[in-house]
Amino acid sequence: MDTYKIQKKIIDYLEAKAGKEVTKQELKNKFLDLTEKPKKAPAKKKPARKERKQNSNKELMIAMDNLLLSLENENLIVMDGKRILIANPFRFFGRISVSRRGDGFVSLASKNEVFIPGSMINTAITGDKVEVLPLGIGRKDRFEGEVTSIVKRGRTLYRLRVTEKNNRFVFGKFLDMLGDEKEGVIHAKTLLKDILDKIQIDDILIVKFKEGVTPEDNLYDVSFLRFESDTKEDPDFQRILMKYNFDVQHPDNIKIDLPEEVEASNVSDWNSRTDLRDLYAVTIDGITAKDFDDAISFQEEGNRIRFWVHIADVSHYVKVGTPLDDEAYQRATSVYLANKVVPMLPPVLSENLCSLVANKNRLAFTVEMEASKEGEIFNAKFYKSVIKVNQRYTYEMAEEEIKAKNPESWIYQISKFTDNMRKKRIQKGRVDLNIKETTIQWDKEQKPVGIEVRERLNSHMLIEELMLSANTKVDEFLRKKNAPTLHRIHETMDEEKLEMLNQFLQLNGFHIQIKDTSYPEITAAVNAIGDSPVAKIFNYLLLRSFMQAYYGGETLGHWGLGFQDYCHFTSPIRRYPDLVVHRVLHAVILGTKLPYDKPGIAMMGKHCSDEERRAADAERDIIKIKSFRYLESTGKKEFKGFIVGIRPSQVYVELEESSLEGVLDKQQFTDEFEIMIKNDFSFYSKKHTKIFFIGDPVTVSLDRIDYEEIKVFLTLKDFKKAT
Repeated sequence: MDTYKIQKKIIDYLEAKAGKEVTKQELKNKFLDLTEKPKKAPAKKKPARKERKQNSNKELMIAMDNLLLSLENENLIVMDGKRILIANPFRFFGRISVSRRGDGFVSLASKNEVFIPGSMINTAITGDKVEVLPLGIGRKDRFEGEVTSIVKRGRTLYRLRVTEKNNRFVFGKFLDMLGDEKEGVIHAKTLLKDILDKIQIDDILIVKFKEGVTPEDNLYDVSFLRFESDTKEDPDFQRILMKYNFDVQHPDNIKIDLPEEVEASNVSDWNSRTDLRDLYAVTIDGITAKDFDDAISFQEEGNRIRFWVHIADVSHYVKVGTPLDDEAYQRATSVYLANKVVPMLPPVLSENLCSLVANKNRLAFTVEMEASKEGEIFNAKFYKSVIKVNQRYTYEMAEEEIKAKNPESWIYQISKFTDNMRKKRIQKGRVDLNIKETTIQWDKEQKPVGIEVRERLNSHMLIEELMLSANTKVDEFLRKKNAPTLHRIHETMDEEKLEMLNQFLQLNGFHIQIKDTSYPEITAAVNAIGDSPVAKIFNYLLLRSFMQAYYGGETLGHWGLGFQDYCHFTSPIRRYPDLVVHRVLHAVILGTKLPYDKPGIAMMGKHCSDEERRAADAERDIIKIKSFRYLESTGKKEFKGFIVGIRPSQVYVELEESSLEGVLDKQQFTDEFEIMIKNDFSFYSKKHTKIFFIGDPVTVSLDRIDYEEIKVFLTLKDFKKAT
């Protein structure tokens, strides 16, 4: 019995009835042979055959029920008693990601994924918004589908490397594009003669797709815009902008008619705000920061602490449904590309009116909290305010005061309080991994001159704890009010990953086993590893075992931080979900109509999560490229590192000095088709007759840097077992 074929027939039938109603009985009668037809002269009974038929029908019933439940979960049908209401169009919609093998994956609002076989992705390219017809439920209990149309291209501009040129056409291969190799063609008649004469093989051209022209056999008609080299802008930066379709400039149609200064005369709700301009407040940010989302105030009151977290009131300037709001929603996040930024909001807001710069009146949304000196918060209130920041601190300035331990220092007093708060939260259940940050150093010409691995400072943790406090208290308040809003969700660690972690502990001589995903068990393992040579590797493996955090409308909590209630409230200049939370909180406080419903929140959560991941991919790409530029400039060829990842075709090595990741090709270890992987963290090399483990130290030399693949290829020189 092929249940997949039956599902396909049911789906075809439902698609034909899109926008109408059917009944479950109608589907049973049409697709399942469940009724016994009367026979004039019953033949000799064949119990075995009848039993097989009944079992087959039972299996088909289960398959149909599973299909209908899955379709309802994805909002393609609504089960209403005996009726089944069918959506019109009967399609999935989402952004497609195409693998190197050419298969497609479309993520849905339900967090499920649709698999698209390579032969059915149509002309879709990674990042395109597509319409997908479901075909059935395949392997891994996930939908399979076919792309029926491209709703919107995910990119505007493309990079094309010229491969062939004649008097009629210029052919090229698209770069920065996964999946099957795709070609572009420029008709020579569309080019000026001097441009056509100038084009050479291997030149990289910037092109765009011709509208209304259907590609054939992975050949796309494109229009020439310019040579990649025809710009004074940083080519790496421009490349990432094109690859991820980011635009530094906001559209001209967005009119921004705003005052230059914040005064009572130009703020409509000034008199209803709490005036906190006489309350001492500071910002603590990175030395290059331009957008200051948050400021803090702090007072000791006997045995109690009162502290304030002031957040830029972006919602005062960005109103729901305006072109400014629509653009901010589409962007969803600011993108930090090495030493440049693609802002969610125009600079007049992100760097001026909304930014909490010192000695200027600024509008804020304040969370005022009372706590014990031990870090237990027992009261919180929320209100709109007017503040005036007294001083801008950098993290380094604040760190100096904390380390000086002067009891009269305001910053040091806050640090003692937040340190108590942090210890208390770790005791209650936070998985606290000390993951170092890799940053690039720049010269005056904005060229990379170094790679620095930075430790988390006490000043970082000070701000982190205060922001966590505001986020948790806001989310707790909104949950109790049952207000639809965007929560920051981090689901429990996958239990299946525990076996891999336990094997790693055992192989490295640690007599401890993680029994479950509870905080005490994870924390005990982290403490047992301590500062051992394999601690960094264990933290890597642990981090990779975590589920990915996302935005959604459900109150599922944040497992990694150990919070029942958690949202993002503290960065509305650079994150749209924070702006959503501000609007909801203000409506609840005023008792006015809530700005969003649950379906709207679910849709926004999906969009914001997708854009956040896209921004993270872009940020990783530019950091890698710029790091490779620096590595190339040093002329260094030999490095020490350790193995951090294994794939059938490649082994990944982190270089000690820079934390850059390089690749050892499978040929370094085997002459066979792929590496013989024994488990999640070890593989056997026939060439070296040795088992290699994640964490093993290696000495490698630089083979080549492939800027198109964004990879450093290495060769193996020496190795030894980690000790």
